[in-house]
Amino acid sequence: MSDVTDLYDGQIRLYRTTHSGDVYQLRMWVSEEKKYIRKSLRTRDKNQAIRIAEQDFILYKSRLLKGEKIFSVTAKDLRTKYLEHVDELLDGKQLSKGRVTNIRVYTKHYLDFVGEKTPVQGIKKKFFRGYRAFRQKELKSIKMTVVRNESITIKQMYKWAIEEGYVSAAEFPDFGKIVVPKDDTRRDGYTMDEYIDLVDVAKLWFRSVKKTVPNYEEEVYYRRTIRDFIVLMANMGFRTGELHQLKYSEVTTSQYAQKTKSGSIPVIATVQVLPETTKVRKGRVVKGPRGDVFDRRKTYSKFHSEEDYVFSMYDKRALLSKKMLYQYYSDLKDAVKKKHEHFDTSKDIYALRHLWITNQLLIGQISPYKIARYAGTSLQQIQNHYDHVKDSQISDELLSLRFKPASGEDGFVDMGDKIDDDGK
Repeated sequence: MSDVTDLYDGQIRLYRTTHSGDVYQLRMWVSEEKKYIRKSLRTRDKNQAIRIAEQDFILYKSRLLKGEKIFSVTAKDLRTKYLEHVDELLDGKQLSKGRVTNIRVYTKHYLDFVGEKTPVQGIKKKFFRGYRAFRQKELKSIKMTVVRNESITIKQMYKWAIEEGYVSAAEFPDFGKIVVPKDDTRRDGYTMDEYIDLVDVAKLWFRSVKKTVPNYEEEVYYRRTIRDFIVLMANMGFRTGELHQLKYSEVTTSQYAQKTKSGSIPVIATVQVLPETTKVRKGRVVKGPRGDVFDRRKTYSKFHSEEDYVFSMYDKRALLSKKMLYQYYSDLKDAVKKKHEHFDTSKDIYALRHLWITNQLLIGQISPYKIARYAGTSLQQIQNHYDHVKDSQISDELLSLRFKPASGEDGFVDMGDKIDDDGK
């Protein structure tokens, strides 16, 4: 260094170096972040350099007083720090595992969009207006509901980042307007015919495992497990995470007081869904059929004490990994496709919950409000996501009415009394 000048009691230093020639440099120690700010002032005039250095000092101090960081973290670092915060919320039972999984996935798309090594303080807020087009280019079939939910999660991450001082409020993302079509939230479940095909194969799928294959018993266990999982999803309308994280201490089974028409006595399951395992953070207690499936699992699972997971790993007292759950579900769908050529393998395991909800709507014996309460969702969600299944039923009911002759060739065809079973 040469021509050294200290300002503000040595908090900043003005100097030249042999490499900088006559251009003045600035150095400032930021104790909060334990780093030096070093920058060229791009002037050979000392008086001008002093004025620039004083302005910079005031600007840096102002940002520090507001709790902002001087040194920008990368997008990857920001996501890592935010996920650490999210994991703390999960440990404190403030977030569900399902929500945390979504946050991890959504913020991964954020990294793909901005770039892992990009300093977050350098990202302009309007840059995010290109996010929708970016996601549509990545996945043409993506729904705007998903894009909107991703944008909300990214905004939540930035809100936390502002509170922590990693970015300023001026850098809060602006995604522009993301229009969600009215029918975008509609969800398709399995049809009853598809479900029958699915369980038709699942029921005996484990028997096709050859005894000569390595880990024969383990393979049989997981194939039987996926069968039990889909049967319970379809018969009690659970969310995937709710059923996946269920423990035996949260399930009781008992025989029903009345026989069915076939003379059998069904086994009823009473299930306590804990708040921390459900998407809406609100627990509920539900009763439903197929309690025999819970009992059946105890006959071939090694772990079935009160604190064991209903769906555990084969060889250790631990929760069945989601990766294995989805892999066996995918393999099962492929097996169904081989036997039933028209089976739709694109539907995910959540389609089984849709099947339960749409069936209840079509049966029409229970009000949509009660269906929503049982399923742990809102009436608005039922109407937005599932109520379209009633359209076809309403049309069929209209067509069951007697047609009155139209007035004129293009006249209005009136509907009269309902046609009885004899066609009268």
